[in-house]
Amino acid sequence: MSVGAALEQLLRLIYRRAIKLSMLPEDERDSHYDHIRLSCCAAAEHIGQDPDRAAVTANDMVEFVRALVGIIEVGSGPDHERSADQRVPMPHSGGQESGATRI
Repeated sequence: MSVGAALEQLLRLIYRRAIKLSMLPEDERDSHYDHIRLSCCAAAEHIGQDPDRAAVTANDMVEFVRALVGIIEVGSGPDHERSADQRVPMPHSGGQESGATRI
């Protein structure tokens, strides 16, 4: 699997998890964030990061997911709901893009 394909797959997984978390009441999310933190830390250590760096990586990942959940919540409304199984729009490489990301 190419690095690009692996990254795309990872981002889709994170997006689906964030969609599911955004549907939960806020007081039920912490245990899910803890699970993400523990899983990410273990994975980072497994690929050779020292425990301190792995903890930083895991915390960064949780903050990224929290931010994504917030973005989903702001964008959600009666006309903007998505299924968690829907594909995430991914920019195509190549073409004549200026390099700036539009949100």
